Amino acid sequence: MISALALAALLQVPQTAEPLWPGTTYDPSIPTLEQVAGHDFREAITPPDDVIRYMEALAAAAPARTRVVETGTSWEGRRTIMVVIGNADRIGRLDALKRDLKRLADPRSLSNDEADRLVADLPVVTALIHGVHGNEISSSGAAMAQAYHLLAAQGDAVVDNIMRESLVLIDPMQNPDGRARFVFQNTIAQARWPNAEAAAAERDEPWPGGRVNHYLFDLNRDWFAQTQPETRGRVAALLDFMPHVVMDLHEMGGNSTYYFPPNAIPGNTWTTSDQTALLDVFGRNNASRFDARGFAYFNRDTYDAFYPGYGTSWPTAQGAIGGTYEQASSRGLVLERSDGDTLTYGDGVLHHFVAGIQTLATSAENRERIVRTFLNFRRSAVAMGRDGVAEYVLHSRHDPSMARRMAETLVRNGIEVGRPTADVRVEDRTLPAASTFIVPMAQPAHRLIRNLLDPHTPMDTTFVARQIERRAQRLRDEIYDVTAWSMPLLWDVELIQARSATGVATEPVVVPTGMGPMDRGVIDGAAEYWGTIDPAATVDASQPVGTDGRTIASTLPSATVGYLIPWGSAGAATVAEALRDGIRVRSAGGSFVLDGRTFPVGTAIVRRAENDDDLAVRLGMIAARHGAEVVPVDDSYIREGMSLGSGRVRALREPRVVLVYDEPGSTYSVGWARFILEQRYGQRTTAVRADALGRLVLSDYDVIVFPSGNYGRAIGEGMRGRLENWMRDGGTLVTMAESTMWAARSGLLNVTPERRGGRPEDENAGGGGTPDQPIDYLDAITPADEAPEQTPGAVVRTLLDTNHWLSSGTDGEIGVLVEGSRVLSPIALDRGTNVGRYASVDDLVLGGIVWDDAKPQLAHKAFLVHQPMGRGQLIAFAEDPNYRAYAEATQLLFINAVLLGPGR
Repeated sequence: MISALALAALLQVPQTAEPLWPGTTYDPSIPTLEQVAGHDFREAITPPDDVIRYMEALAAAAPARTRVVETGTSWEGRRTIMVVIGNADRIGRLDALKRDLKRLADPRSLSNDEADRLVADLPVVTALIHGVHGNEISSSGAAMAQAYHLLAAQGDAVVDNIMRESLVLIDPMQNPDGRARFVFQNTIAQARWPNAEAAAAERDEPWPGGRVNHYLFDLNRDWFAQTQPETRGRVAALLDFMPHVVMDLHEMGGNSTYYFPPNAIPGNTWTTSDQTALLDVFGRNNASRFDARGFAYFNRDTYDAFYPGYGTSWPTAQGAIGGTYEQASSRGLVLERSDGDTLTYGDGVLHHFVAGIQTLATSAENRERIVRTFLNFRRSAVAMGRDGVAEYVLHSRHDPSMARRMAETLVRNGIEVGRPTADVRVEDRTLPAASTFIVPMAQPAHRLIRNLLDPHTPMDTTFVARQIERRAQRLRDEIYDVTAWSMPLLWDVELIQARSATGVATEPVVVPTGMGPMDRGVIDGAAEYWGTIDPAATVDASQPVGTDGRTIASTLPSATVGYLIPWGSAGAATVAEALRDGIRVRSAGGSFVLDGRTFPVGTAIVRRAENDDDLAVRLGMIAARHGAEVVPVDDSYIREGMSLGSGRVRALREPRVVLVYDEPGSTYSVGWARFILEQRYGQRTTAVRADALGRLVLSDYDVIVFPSGNYGRAIGEGMRGRLENWMRDGGTLVTMAESTMWAARSGLLNVTPERRGGRPEDENAGGGGTPDQPIDYLDAITPADEAPEQTPGAVVRTLLDTNHWLSSGTDGEIGVLVEGSRVLSPIALDRGTNVGRYASVDDLVLGGIVWDDAKPQLAHKAFLVHQPMGRGQLIAFAEDPNYRAYAEATQLLFINAVLLGPGR
């Protein structure tokens, strides 16, 4: 076997001798990558700016056959694009073609003859999307090669048929910030010669690595939540074309080969048999091409499509044929695999290139079948909505802005949502129009609606039974991702399934698509600054615009006493910006009744006497941007509940927040927390690496957030003592998931982590049986000491103490995403308050899978603990409240800790 050092000496330049597509001649008027960037497709890892530059050079060389679509801008200011390739006739009438594609996608207004004509005339639209993870490097090289091949190949029958039957969309790079980070780290660590050692510095990425975007999100989990600008722009572009085939090109571990569908089970419940059958056609054709080229591959293993937030499953839920392609990654120019074989970056580019071109060929060869399958999917979705539940009614009386944000998110997914023009009567209840939205079920996106809004998406029963057997044998389950994600459950929005239409008139909810006009602006009713990173950026609010795009009144009516802002997601965002703007705000520590209306704990109180004369204008503009309700108060005499001048009313100030950054924090958890603080709620935050905490003057800060992670080695005894003293002097420490476990184990938090069966971690496991007695075999092989049963991402009912300020803005019951094996005993009454605890066994599971052995141990255990310490406190979450930034209800609890905690 050739050693890594010998190989490094031999391979000064990765070999690219094998042709991309044997027998092809290329038009010399179409530029190669070498002519534009100075290297071949397989010779070097192309930086993100050069990827864009090359795709634009191709478009400039073949303007009649290309269109470059700007899909947005990343957090770090890098452009994202989609290149449209077709014959000159189609590109010349692209706008008309898109109109026809959208007509096909909504067959409600089509006659059978019109539908047949569209199926006969329309091209099959195939999207190849690349590089959603920035360190999965070969797919962007393949994207450039695919575009070059389509535009430059001469006399090639395969390409000619693709151009005749297809319209091609190529997204060359979904995550430019992550790719830039990887290229930078790889470049500075490169040796003189390409180094094949797996542990070489050039492929050993320092935290956080190139996989994630600027805010450390896995963009391949963001498709329906659309929290990130890269995702939102890409989804808007795809909805503009409504592609019939979408293949998402990734990389995996370097010791593997190549993966393409058919997928592993379980598939998503709402995928049709016709889609599955066509996916097998793509798999068979890819296999034939790979066999002919001598490329190894596998399928039906590891990669399922159950979760609807992937780049494969989201398009599938829209009616497309969606698939994931995975290439073994060299994470550099050359890798010596564990079996002694070598894998080069050029190999990855070639394999992805061949898979992509073969996919386009298969689409072209099966154009009519694929387009008709898409039509039938959309037609049958409408029919499904006419047979069962007529409307999904979304309602949140306690936090109307949460229902509004959910409605807008659904619209961004291509789902029709109505805003009622009058109160809604449903199930003997009358719901206020202002806090209610209606989703008609007889629409082409019916299956996606069911995916996103249903409490539970069933999983293949045979697969689940196999996982139970594996768990009994102490084998890891084969569940690839979470088993629940219901938006109403995680957003604390009530979902009412109306079997008959409510009959109320509605206006369509309309939201801006893409990111362009909103760069550097506040969008979505929260302090989310898209584009250039500038948390202190100000917004021209001379003409505040509501989330429906309409100009809204912003100056508040005059008030003798001041204003009340009911707490909730919009109220919290409004208060965060008001504090940042220098407005003095107080928070109610109890509930009260004023003018017949009950205002719960957490209500913000803004007194006119404590603020400048322009308060009505300034606060009005801020509240208008966030869609928050503001109630004028002329008489503050309270006859029931807490008085507005009570000692339970606390003055708020803009908290000075530290976010513990870098290792040992979980990359995702750090990013989610920073995004929620800076972008979702507009809270200025100082990110400090864990190993630099000792250099801080802790008294300069009010809140320290520890994202999930085991900080046992990073925080020594001395620093732990400083943190305890800081809390006693008024500091607020926030922990979550694994950092809560660390806080408990280190003695900062007075709760006990549990082992399986409920035994406290600090108790010894019991001994075995008596040797001279018969044994029960299953008991004998069961480990004496185990972590609690793993929960594979389920939504669990959680009960909140509504008298506690940490639960402000909630109705006392929420869904919590539980993932992992963390179980915390409740805190004793003399040590603190269990603000949130899991429900009883019978009421525990709202959605997804919680194994039977786990339910009794989870029931009634602590989720959110408030532990006072002197003048400060420790606030601990058993799970990550900011999970993927789509668990809106628990995110509100997190921002409550940050905004309302200091000074209590």
